[in-house]
Amino acid sequence: MPADAGTVVLPSAAVRPEPALLLPNDGDFGYCKVRLDAASQAALASSLGRLADPLSRAVAWNIVRDLVRDGELTPRQYLDLAARHLPAETDSSIAGHVIAYARWTVADRYLPPGRRGGALADITSLCGDLLGRLGDADGMRLVAARGLIDSASGPDDIAALWSWLAAGRVPGGPDLDSRLRWQILLRLTVLGAASRDEIEHDASRDATAAGRLSAARCRAALPVQAAKQAAWTAMLGGTLSGYELAATAQGFWQADQAGVLAGYVPRYFTALAEVAAGGPGVGAEVARVLCQHGFPQHAVALATLGAAGERCLESGGVTGSLRRLLADQLEDLRRSLTVQGRARAGGPHCA
Repeated sequence: MPADAGTVVLPSAAVRPEPALLLPNDGDFGYCKVRLDAASQAALASSLGRLADPLSRAVAWNIVRDLVRDGELTPRQYLDLAARHLPAETDSSIAGHVIAYARWTVADRYLPPGRRGGALADITSLCGDLLGRLGDADGMRLVAARGLIDSASGPDDIAALWSWLAAGRVPGGPDLDSRLRWQILLRLTVLGAASRDEIEHDASRDATAAGRLSAARCRAALPVQAAKQAAWTAMLGGTLSGYELAATAQGFWQADQAGVLAGYVPRYFTALAEVAAGGPGVGAEVARVLCQHGFPQHAVALATLGAAGERCLESGGVTGSLRRLLADQLEDLRRSLTVQGRARAGGPHCA
């Protein structure tokens, strides 16, 4: 077959006996988008977690994610596959990627806002179930703990996170290092369950560079207008280092705080263009950080993708690598909008 072929169809009939699952690119040897025949897709849906080779499972999960991104598998079906197959997973890298995609892409961007809470509850339940099944020495515990922290939402979840902080460890392990403590405090801050005083208390105990950045991320994540305005001003003021700017931008935009942030979304593109117009060097670098780490990815709405975004893209101030980065961000939002629309309509059904 030609190396530049746009589409390659594998003739399953050439294999005897015909396999239950034909997994193209098994071994991950090439950069390609894979689609399965109906029988293989059904087999994968029921048996993904039982594939013996971790690399085969990773390839299979990549296929599943492509199906979701292209609207051929619904976000809900992805969550169901995760719930069905992760309990049997033994590779923490695979589990981490599956949970992260469920949390930050499916829940925050691909599901309609009204279904986000249910998805977070499902992810939290899955991670709690994994923690209940895994042994002390299993590296999967850390993955499950991180997933539960990031997905925590309800009062019981908040109480559990506070109890972890008080005990200094997740029940059954692992112990909380500074990174896990800050991750918990960030989630509690986003949910409005931790205050500025609590952030400053932990900041006084952690004078490391990582601690200073974590504190900046938490301050920007406080769900009050005064904190958001202070973070916005700092991001655009040109006084933060690149690391401080990235941390502040990461804390600023939170899908849980869509109401508080609504007024900043239409201002984002104008601000980005103004920063980029500052010229080479500092202006261009700040604009790239704001586009990479400070893009309102949760704001999957027509208003976000309308005249403001396109006008910023086509303005003379957005050039070179920044233009490509912004174009990619807008394309991801368009894709999210399409997937959300299909999710609302019920979407295609895959076994």
